[in-house]
This record gives sequence, C-alpha cells and structure tokens, in this order.
Amino acid sequence: MSNMASHTVSQARSFKENPRHYPRKFQVGIYNTFSKRLPYHPLPSNPHMILVQAQEKIGDAILIFPIIAGLKKLFPKSTIHILCSSKNEPIFQAHKDVEKTMIYRSGRRFWKTLQETQYDLFYNPKDHPSITGFKIAKSVNAGVKVCIADRRQEQHYNYGLSLKSSQHILELNGAILQAYSFGFNMEPFFPNVALSNPKEKNLISINLSAGSDSRKWSLNNWISLIDLIIKDNEKMFINLFSTGKEVAQSQKIKERFNSSINLCKFDSILDAGPIIQKSSLLITPDTAMVHVADAVGTAIVGLYSGDNRNVERYRPSWVKYRILQSNTLSIQQIEPSEVISALKELRND
Repeated sequence: MSNMASHTVSQARSFKENPRHYPRKFQVGIYNTFSKRLPYHPLPSNPHMILVQAQEKIGDAILIFPIIAGLKKLFPKSTIHILCSSKNEPIFQAHKDVEKTMIYRSGRRFWKTLQETQYDLFYNPKDHPSITGFKIAKSVNAGVKVCIADRRQEQHYNYGLSLKSSQHILELNGAILQAYSFGFNMEPFFPNVALSNPKEKNLISINLSAGSDSRKWSLNNWISLIDLIIKDNEKMFINLFSTGKEVAQSQKIKERFNSSINLCKFDSILDAGPIIQKSSLLITPDTAMVHVADAVGTAIVGLYSGDNRNVERYRPSWVKYRILQSNTLSIQQIEPSEVISALKELRND
C-alpha cells in the first residue's frame, strides 16, 4: 500500500474546509441574516408522506438507496418521493420503494409542486448548506423538516440530526434511520440485482472511468496490471468498463489482450450492477463504481488519492476491500505491483 498522506484538501473538499467556498459562505451568511429560524418540531412518529432530497452525483444517489429501503422498512405504509437531479432521476425511478421523483431546478412547476403536496417528513441528508437547499426547505410543504445539524443551515429546518463530521457518508445519510430506531441495521440495496447469485471465480471487473484528472490512471499502468493478472492466472477473464475519454483506452487494451477482455458498454450505471455482481472482484478508482460493487457484494481494490477525509467518507461499507492510497492528490503514484498484490490478498482471504 502506498504511504498514507497527511490530511490533504482536495478540490472536492467540503463546504467547511475548501477555501474556494468562501464566496458561497458569504452568500449563505447574508441569506441567513435575513431569514427567520423555524420552530423546533419533534420527528413525526409515523410519517405517511416522506420527501427525501438527494445529492447531485451518481455515487451519492447509490448511497441513498439503503436509506430509502430503510425508511420503507420502518414505515411500510409510507409513500416516498425523491428530489433529485435530471441525471439521477432514472436511477431513483428504478428503486422499488420510490413512488415519485421530482427534478429540482426545473422551473416554476417544480416550486409549485413542492407547495401542493403535504408531506409529514422532509429530509435533507446534506451536511453542508446551499442557497438552493434553503429555498427548497422554505418552499416544501412539510410538517417536519429535517437536516444534518450545522449552524449555517439548521435555522431553515425544524429538526437537526447531530453527527461527527468524519463519519462515512452512508452513516450520515442514514442518520434519520438511527433517529427513529437506534442501532437500525442498514442493508445493501441495488435495483434489479439478485445479491444471492454466485460469483464466478475467474471473472473480475476493472473500471477505467475516472470522472476527474486526479482519479485517472495511465494506460501504461492499466496494461501493466492486466498483464500481471493474466500471467498469474491465464484463465482469468476481465470485464472492462469505460466511459468518455477512457473508451479509447479500453479499446487499446482489448486489442492487446483480445480474448481475455470483454468491453462493457452501458447507458446507465444500473446496467453495471448485474455484471459486477457476478465478478469475484472489482478494481476501480474512487468513483461511483465503488458503491455499486459494495451494494452488490463484490470485493473491491480501490485506488484513492491522498485525501484522507475522502477515504473516511467514501470507502466501502459492506464488502471485503483493499484501499491503495497515493500520497498526492493524483492516483498516478500507485504502482501496478501494489494493485496485483492487493488483488491476491483479497482472493486468498
């Protein structure tokens, strides 16, 4: 494993710590100065209409799945609606417990709909403030509005959930479940995947897609790694995932290793779930694919940057894993030899 970096602030740093967020902090401060504090209300004992506000990124959407399932388990007769981005709407529409999705920032009709429907409980699991979040909280017609406690946002809600900031994002999202039933056991969930299906021993998946420059691993590194994998086990077959600029890389890898590689084309991250579920292991940069594999029960070798807080918040929760962490904000320093060693450790575990 690469040497662990000291606490490093990435470009994706939280609202509290990223210096680039100072203009937003100023805007939030002004907005709060001229906003009234909502009165405290206890949590409704048996909410029938529930609205959950989801975050924008695909990985964050997957990490909301267990919370939706948990709320439905606690309140079987409830109706659950989701506020989400247009990019994530199809993902939430696939969740069996979601009755309705609404896209925020979608014009006047959206704001009118927020006021038309009477909710017993509105839950925003974000642990940082935003002007859009404040406007949604102000407009939504809900008996009790709940947030993660933060001095910059809690005045817009009736109830704040207190948590340690270093907690895993899944624990953060699930704070509402713990508030209702302390010790509630969240379970993994992924739409249209049978988690009990057996794994194929000589099948692994590799995800090249990075999402940002700091998460990109070079083509030479991927080729060296796959060469080591196949030399170690000639029977190994590899599902290769890629999107965007990484598609060209995957095609070059296919040309080189041919019959050992299956190029996986998918329109939605939901399509990746069944493929990864059959695999004995996934190798991936720190992207939404980590959460897919975690949800479908597949072991993970994750390539992470030197941002320790990111590892704390977004590491796998349910499956066996090995995290290889760079000592910079780029994963380029992680060596293929480290990855193959981690793979062998997991397969021999």
